[in-house]
Amino acid sequence: MSPTDKQYIYDMPIAPVELLTAEIFPATASNQGELYIRIDDWEAPVTYFVGRNGSGKSKAAKLIAQKDTSSLYLSTDRLLGVMSVNSTPTGATINEARGVALDDRNASHYEQQSRLHGMATEQMLVLRKQPDVALRVAAFLRRALGRVIELRETSGYLDPFVRVGNVEYSLFRDEGHGLRELIVLLTAVYRSDWQLLVVDEPELHLHPSMARLWVSELMRECEASGRRALIVTHEPSVLAPSNASELSSIWFFDVNRRPSKISSHFEEAQATRVTAGLTVNNRLISQLVFAPRPVLVEGPHDVRALSTALARTKDPAVVAQTEFVPCGSSNAVALWFAISRSLGLDVRAVADLDAIFSSDVQKTIDRSAELQRRYRDELYADPPATHTALRPLIEAADRASVKKDERSRARWLADLDPAGSAPMSRRDKILEVWRAEGLWLHPQGTLEDVLGIEKGKAEPDIAAAVVGEIDAVSDWCAFELDPRGEVEHLLGAAVERIANAINHAQGIDPLASFNRPVGTTSSIDEKLVDIQPLSEGRYRLTVKLPVDFAGYWMDFDRATSSNEMRLRSPQQPKTDEMSDALVNI
Repeated sequence: MSPTDKQYIYDMPIAPVELLTAEIFPATASNQGELYIRIDDWEAPVTYFVGRNGSGKSKAAKLIAQKDTSSLYLSTDRLLGVMSVNSTPTGATINEARGVALDDRNASHYEQQSRLHGMATEQMLVLRKQPDVALRVAAFLRRALGRVIELRETSGYLDPFVRVGNVEYSLFRDEGHGLRELIVLLTAVYRSDWQLLVVDEPELHLHPSMARLWVSELMRECEASGRRALIVTHEPSVLAPSNASELSSIWFFDVNRRPSKISSHFEEAQATRVTAGLTVNNRLISQLVFAPRPVLVEGPHDVRALSTALARTKDPAVVAQTEFVPCGSSNAVALWFAISRSLGLDVRAVADLDAIFSSDVQKTIDRSAELQRRYRDELYADPPATHTALRPLIEAADRASVKKDERSRARWLADLDPAGSAPMSRRDKILEVWRAEGLWLHPQGTLEDVLGIEKGKAEPDIAAAVVGEIDAVSDWCAFELDPRGEVEHLLGAAVERIANAINHAQGIDPLASFNRPVGTTSSIDEKLVDIQPLSEGRYRLTVKLPVDFAGYWMDFDRATSSNEMRLRSPQQPKTDEMSDALVNI
């Protein structure tokens, strides 16, 4: 019996699934038997895997599908199944597809490929075998896109056509990937032979609105039938939880960490506050897990002011990579800062000065071992915690008869006299330590104080459109991925490898002299560096590429230690230049 003929009992629970680390990443002696992920229940209609590339999401999803015999799996390469692909010694060639072959031998092959590799070919055959599925797919396309799909058979091939008004054309030969993708995904949802549908990146080739519509249709189908789905996604628009309970269905993957449910990173007592944050900003979770480095702020005014200052002072590339995430209040910023840090996210946060007295904020920031060290070594706080570091300031505020509420004490801190003020010096040191931990508190007091405006009397983005103190905050928030340091590190390792290869060759033949790299990668290495003999057995490597590092150099011989085998900038005097200088003296 083929999978398209099976009928599953939907009220049967999906069995718990367990994967080991060695199944996801190369097996080593240290990870044998180590648990990677265990999903005990599938209560939510749709479960999501999110996280950066290379964190193991796709491999885990595929293995889960393979372990569950009631599953249907679609991989990121699924559309290759509806293309005509020829493998050659020089690579794959994609030709015009005649369609999906209808003979039994090919149908069996399609079924196997779909099961093992998540190919889409079988979905096209389902349209032919299950007319009810074809009707539902056609109805969705007609309503959403105004397209009509017609199944045709030509010379033993299923060859679907698309009709728009009086125009018709082949789905396989004349249509782009987007419509093909949508048809395949819809067919998978509507077919009746799966208990667990696993789809890797359904958003591929789809407009975000179509991706959201498809997820909504999947959710509706799962809720109506009791079936379940697992989605691996990088699309922010499909991830919009509205309450804390929904976070138990979102698994976050990170490199060198076991995946975990987002709900496991806050306490049950915090669930109401988490829901409040999601109500304030329904994009909060997608911003956290998909932004290069999110910046948590209190509200929309912070977003407007900081975005304006950033756009005025930074390149568009920096603006595009810096995402401000409104949370609702300073305590909400602290809550999401703690959740983000627990997840392992690279996150920063900005709040008003009164947050320094918040127990939630203090609890979050005090978890840092580096902060504790600096409290102990620089502020002589014992125990090394914020409440101890703040004690002299609180005592000074009490002597000044400052009210004990957080807002009044923050106003007092902001207005401290800078002239030889020990309290101000201590305040600034604490704020400096906090900034190093990723949390900026406005020393002026509030955002309005930073902008020099009265709350509710002026627009924050207008105030931030001119040079001011807000620029220091936006500059601290700015994020830009600059790989130059990594390039320099890798280039240094490559140059050291080239030098070691020459030293090795010199050891084999002490009388030989070299003016080009040696070894199996010499043709590549020759593009990176020039080699110049300096004296018997001593050489200089000079970098040619990358252009940014052209002229960097390294002198070496067989006696050069590994510590000395490092690149030097063109401005550093070379050994022969130093010798000439000594002679002239």
